[in-house]
Amino acid sequence: MPGLQTYDIILLLERVSQDNEEAFRIVFDHYKAPFYAAALKMTHVAGIAEEIVQEVFVTLWVKRKLAAEARNPEGYIFTILHNCIYAHFRKLAQERQLKSKVALVREESENPVEALLLEKEHRAVIEKVISQLPPQQRIIYKLAKQEGISREEIARQLSISPNTVRNHLAAAVEQLRTCLKKETSIMIWAAIWACL
Repeated sequence: MPGLQTYDIILLLERVSQDNEEAFRIVFDHYKAPFYAAALKMTHVAGIAEEIVQEVFVTLWVKRKLAAEARNPEGYIFTILHNCIYAHFRKLAQERQLKSKVALVREESENPVEALLLEKEHRAVIEKVISQLPPQQRIIYKLAKQEGISREEIARQLSISPNTVRNHLAAAVEQLRTCLKKETSIMIWAAIWACL
């Protein structure tokens, strides 16, 4: 890329790392057009390309100390661009996945009998996962989440500290989330397989 030499980039990034806004402006002016072109080529949307370029330079400013210490400063800056473009596509994929889940839930709610059956299946899965928790976690989870008892009251009933209750509850919830993700994936695949 004509204009700036590697040693100029190193010196500029050293100045940027010392909060020099003028040096940052020079780096910005030098890279904004090629970054925009690369982001536009990948996304095909001008507004998104502009957002990605802004994100790159915000990240560069936030990580200015690391950029100044990089062995290959230009490579470091291009890595930030790559990561911002990748993050955009990952976000798009997550949004699509969420929309498909919402559509699936909407479909289920249109058929009340099927919705009741699915709710019953979900409850059975949750009960199965709860039954597999370690005894102390299972007791604390049931008292807190199913009976609505406060942590302090659970601690008093079980003669343990509120922090221990909190830790067991957090571990139980995390275990439930992990198992439910697996179970839900299996149920979705089973439903898809049944439709084939």
